[in-house]
Amino acid sequence: MQICRRTALSLGGSLSMAALSGCSRLSSEPSYLSLTLLNFDSQEHELILEILRADADDYVDAVVVKDQYKLSAPPVDRVASKRVEDEILESDTYIVNVGLEESPATTDTYHFYPALQDDDERNDRLFIEIRTERDSSELYFDFQQNR
Repeated sequence: MQICRRTALSLGGSLSMAALSGCSRLSSEPSYLSLTLLNFDSQEHELILEILRADADDYVDAVVVKDQYKLSAPPVDRVASKRVEDEILESDTYIVNVGLEESPATTDTYHFYPALQDDDERNDRLFIEIRTERDSSELYFDFQQNR
């Protein structure tokens, strides 16, 4: 069986389009944001977490997460206690507000930006850490992303 030039080009073009359409479908799959909450302080804390859509017009539409998490004091053999919340919501640009229930003056805000869609190792994880200042024992938050 012989294949003419026109048939060969047509088949090659169809296969190329099929391959490309498969790639574009894979890159449009949603990515999710996960949280790791760490307590480096020697006391138990209740973390207040609020995650807002950055592009919302009003507060009611912006709120996607509003929750509290109890973080125990670190065990004797560890420097921090840890709580992991995997894939809590679809990854997007967010404003993250945190505070401590027992210390209303201890608050902070972080702007979360997702990894690039073409990043092969896309893993959107936000680390929220409760830490203590060495000199004053004041509590503060530290944020890390995608480490």
